[in-house]
Amino acid sequence: MSEPDVATPKPTTESRGPSIDRPLLRRRQEFEEALSRNAGARGAEAGASLPRASLWGDAFHRFMKNKASVVAAIAFLALLAFVIIVPIVSNEDPYALDFSQAYLSPSWEHPFGTDQFGRDLLVRTALGGRVSFGIGFAATFMIMLVGIVYGATAGFFGGHVDNTLMRFLDALYGLPYLPFAILVLAIFGTVNFWTMVVALTIASWFTAARVVRGQIITLKQNDYVRAAYAVGARGPRVLYRHLLINTLGLIIVFVFLELPGVILGEAFLSFLGLGINPPKASWGTLAQDGYTAYATHPYIIVIPSVCIAWLILSAFFIADGLRDALDPRTKET
Repeated sequence: MSEPDVATPKPTTESRGPSIDRPLLRRRQEFEEALSRNAGARGAEAGASLPRASLWGDAFHRFMKNKASVVAAIAFLALLAFVIIVPIVSNEDPYALDFSQAYLSPSWEHPFGTDQFGRDLLVRTALGGRVSFGIGFAATFMIMLVGIVYGATAGFFGGHVDNTLMRFLDALYGLPYLPFAILVLAIFGTVNFWTMVVALTIASWFTAARVVRGQIITLKQNDYVRAAYAVGARGPRVLYRHLLINTLGLIIVFVFLELPGVILGEAFLSFLGLGINPPKASWGTLAQDGYTAYATHPYIIVIPSVCIAWLILSAFFIADGLRDALDPRTKET
């Protein structure tokens, strides 16, 4: 008998071509490892906590994207730095009289020239800016304080309280702005920094009260206010924690809308001769001094007028940028 044939084992893949298949296996293994690493990294990112958003941080970034408002803010700060720094670094005495130096045209020695008493107008313009800024900010603060208290009271209580307070406000609206301020100054009998602040406050708080009242009435309808009442919060806490806090953005915007009007009102009253008593001055009194000599020395009235216009324009652009930053829904898309 013949021996049965023994099957010869077929060569395996490795034995056939190890130099061909091993690189393929290695690339596949590397691909699978890279895939697993990417999946792990994405899983870690998905499980990581998101950075906490900040209302004021977001508002700041939106404001910085508004180029006109950023330029206006820089101009506003530059003007504020001018009125603060110049009197400190200057060697000129703003109150020293020297008639031999009267009505000098602008030069290197006196960049803004001199007035009828020979006083340096650069320093006097900066000091006048301090007075105008001070009156403007102080009166605006008082206006917002009175307007917030009055408007929040009317809007929060509503009903007969709101109706009574608003009808009284409508009656005050019938009084003209500047004559009302002049009447208040006449009642005081003297004009100084604080009487000017009080007069401008009494004549200007009506709009602030209306704006705050309308905002409070709108916020009262929100669900979080109802929820606060449902968990037992009392009226004063709801008013402070949930209503007034949410009007803060509106108040900041309104400050920069009200500030130019207050400073312009002070300048107009000073231009009429009802401003700060000499030797102190504001931009309004400097403009009034320049008006008497504008035909021969026009620079005297031009300088404070440019400062007032600079302040008003920059404040309005800042208010516009703050409005869009704090409430992006108002921005047109």
